[in-house]
Amino acid sequence: MATQTLTISLSSATLDELQQSGFQLYAFQAVTSSNKSGAPLVWARVDSYLAKITLTFDVGALSAFISTDGIAVNSAITIGASTAVAAGQIVSVAGDGTLTVASGAPSGDIYIASSATTAYTCGLAAALGQSPQQPICAFTLYPQVTVTMQPADAIVVMWATSTYDPGVYMQQSLGPGFFIDFNGATQRAVSYDMSQGWSASGAAWAKTIPSGTNLAAALILDPGHNQPMF
Repeated sequence: MATQTLTISLSSATLDELQQSGFQLYAFQAVTSSNKSGAPLVWARVDSYLAKITLTFDVGALSAFISTDGIAVNSAITIGASTAVAAGQIVSVAGDGTLTVASGAPSGDIYIASSATTAYTCGLAAALGQSPQQPICAFTLYPQVTVTMQPADAIVVMWATSTYDPGVYMQQSLGPGFFIDFNGATQRAVSYDMSQGWSASGAAWAKTIPSGTNLAAALILDPGHNQPMF
């Protein structure tokens, strides 16, 4: 797997201000899907940090999962069953919740196809650093329906003082965030200043996510017209 790294630099003054106010750093992964039931889930929360923060993850090291938990704001999705999956594969969900993986999806896409008679929640999970894999997104998987998604090569980082656990659906950004598009790059470097906000030195691959932003709109990306995603 290819490793990607995000480095966040803080000045000593900003580090002191963040720590004194109790800010925590949150990370989210973006996915592309036209399915409007999609909800972004907290990927990771960083409680302890220094002036240089390094977030490392393996591109393509993903699992598909199903859960009996419904999608609800401020609630967690717990993985019920999961299996390793890669782009271009179809995950079939049997009536008893058993998952099987086969090739056959379009290049770049992951299909989760249900032959069950009951609804599940489904999505993708990934690991950040040495932490276990955590759900990054959740969709409603209706009986006999297929949910299509494509992992996006982008993450969002955000500062907030509220405490959310990984796997929880955070509906709105609770602090200043930054959308970072890796676009195949292995490394990105950004900085954060308490007064000036996020900076990537004007690079086109990063954009600010204001407080109060609808995170589903920011992280569940629309594939656009005439694209075979559902």
